[in-house]
Amino acid sequence: MADALAYDADSRTPVDPAQAVSGMQIGIVLIGISITLPLMYSAGELARGMGLRAAIIATLLGALSLSLMSIPAAIVGARTRLSSYMIIEHTFGYVGAKFINFGFGVFLLGWYAVTAELFGRTLFLAAGELTTLTLPEWAYTLLSSLIVTVTTIYGFKAIDRLALIAVPFLLLSLGGVVVLSLKQVAFTELLELPGSGAIDLPTGVSAVIGAAIVGVVLTPDLTRYARTTRDCVVASFVGQGGGMCIAYIVGLIPVLVWGELEPMTYMTLMGFGGLALAVLVFATWTTNVINLYSTALASRASVPLGDYRSVVIAMGVLGTLAAIVGISDQLIDFLILMGLLVPPIAGIYFADFYIFRRQDFSEAHLRERPAIKVNAVLVALGSGLVSAWLYYAGASVTSIGALDALLLSMMAYSGVELAIARSWRRRKQDD
Repeated sequence: MADALAYDADSRTPVDPAQAVSGMQIGIVLIGISITLPLMYSAGELARGMGLRAAIIATLLGALSLSLMSIPAAIVGARTRLSSYMIIEHTFGYVGAKFINFGFGVFLLGWYAVTAELFGRTLFLAAGELTTLTLPEWAYTLLSSLIVTVTTIYGFKAIDRLALIAVPFLLLSLGGVVVLSLKQVAFTELLELPGSGAIDLPTGVSAVIGAAIVGVVLTPDLTRYARTTRDCVVASFVGQGGGMCIAYIVGLIPVLVWGELEPMTYMTLMGFGGLALAVLVFATWTTNVINLYSTALASRASVPLGDYRSVVIAMGVLGTLAAIVGISDQLIDFLILMGLLVPPIAGIYFADFYIFRRQDFSEAHLRERPAIKVNAVLVALGSGLVSAWLYYAGASVTSIGALDALLLSMMAYSGVELAIARSWRRRKQDD
């Protein structure tokens, strides 16, 4: 399944049902994708800004929201057997999909840059702990990005298989970090530690959702391999919900116990040393190869300039420059922004698929669509901007910006579609 997901992500044809797998298998893949350095850093910032008790509540609420938003997206994938790129094309039109994929490309490139910066920082800290090298941090960021870019061009299949080994080791290592940390300070004591107050609950929940919201919208890429609706539900709760819970909770506790935000630093303090470096490097290497691969696919889908290799190199250079500038300093703000601007895309294809197209995204239906569905594109953009304005103005309806954005886009798109349908009926009656 892993090879199919990696190499068929831009396929324009439905998946053969014979390739279908269980929801648990898809969920495990999603858990592996969730364990990343940016999420560990984000968890650490939540722990410092909110305290453990509030951070756990934010994580659980965010994970539940992600699971619930993921279910309808997963079902769209399972029933159509189409990739997210094709589903978006059905909803927004061939040209309109290019605008949407361009937006995805920007967000994915930002996520690549964040991971690249943290990858370089991890190597820099490891070099300081384990060697006598004195290179600046940006040099390690540049080196790690070069490795990731070359791997994406030539060795994706090998690194994809390496992930099957690295991710379980990462889970075991992080589990060991949590257990050893709790031997230093009791869990009940950690729960009573206050945060700095810099992050409130809605902001924390929004950060958790923003960390995985692109993955929710792109869930069909995986669940087009699901056997049944039940498998979609299992994959959503196990993968999106469970994966985020694991990623955040294992990142919350060590930061409070050891007083260090850097995973490499607190793992070295615990005596993990070289093992910590190996696990973090291989897991992050794998993750950022996938990030760069997805960025290249989205970029080529929106602006098809150059072959795959050229696009990978160009995106790798842009992402590396953003990493060296220091994009991770705004990690929480970046996650919140993603949680506000991305959900409208899902909200619109939910409404289009379930309400107006009666779950018909067939090839014949695609041929009938206009090159660009202007109202869908404008509603997606408008809903995201309005949701962002409401969130930052403190006027959120649900207190969770991502849910506001999803619901607003569904209602706005449905209203526009119904108005257009009524207008057509009146014209026919007049004629």
